[in-house]
Amino acid sequence: MEKINTEVFLTAAELGSFKKTADRLGYTQAGISYIISSMEETIGLRLFDREYGGIRLTSEGRELLPVIRQLAGSERLLMEKIRDLKNLDTGEIRVLVFYSIAIRWMPEIIARFHRDYPNIRIHQVTCDNGEQAEMLTWTGNVDCGFFVFPLTRKLDVIPLMHEPMMASFAPEHPAAGLNVFPVSDLGKYPYISLSYDDESNAIFRKYHIKPQIAYSCENDLGALAMAEQNLGYCINPKILLEGCPYQLKSMEFDEPVHRTIGMGARSMEMCPKAAKVFMEYAKAWVEEQYGPYDDIPQAK
Repeated sequence: MEKINTEVFLTAAELGSFKKTADRLGYTQAGISYIISSMEETIGLRLFDREYGGIRLTSEGRELLPVIRQLAGSERLLMEKIRDLKNLDTGEIRVLVFYSIAIRWMPEIIARFHRDYPNIRIHQVTCDNGEQAEMLTWTGNVDCGFFVFPLTRKLDVIPLMHEPMMASFAPEHPAAGLNVFPVSDLGKYPYISLSYDDESNAIFRKYHIKPQIAYSCENDLGALAMAEQNLGYCINPKILLEGCPYQLKSMEFDEPVHRTIGMGARSMEMCPKAAKVFMEYAKAWVEEQYGPYDDIPQAK
């Protein structure tokens, strides 16, 4: 099975183009086509349908996709362990992040880590879907990452902080003059939902409220831009709202509404050494900014 190139397969499946795959990975388009054809010949199955303007996975390719993701994770884990045994100060850490962490935390954490470990590359894998994020960690496609509790899979994680969730309104919205937003009013006004709206949905379920979903959006900034036009209100984590570019009134709720952010890996014992060190840097940075987790008031 030496002709199974997991990186090429997964990149081609993601991008839907041999040319784009070649550009990203530094091959020629013909080289990518040859690698995929060799894989297909080796396993005796057609993995991609070649179409005008691109490629797409065959049904067999879709069946193999999660298995090859797991194989890629195992290959990465093997190489990281070899580097650990050789005590090399090089390599790559794949860190799972969600959007607000990527833009508000990671630049400073990476800068601090890079000063001490300049030869270790950090690749951020952004995923706001909690279930998918846990799967990426479980299969080894990332070394470590940030998560929102509770988790559905058994991962080795530690809590970092309780982050308030906040409601945001246009300045002319009827609720914009309030200092806190009553949870009893969650269903009173049009709401802008997100594609992966796990935390907000948990709030609605907790208070047995059905939101008036007026619009939906793929990402937080898009929802905030719509809220600025008074098309509805949205619910976002406080971290994301720091330095928000839109003219909005954001407020906490009249009852404590938080999400708990943690960090970890599938197994701390098997986690690459560089990833463990990175998590130590991240934890220290979060404690500097927000205080130790045990000192943060628990959400009720």
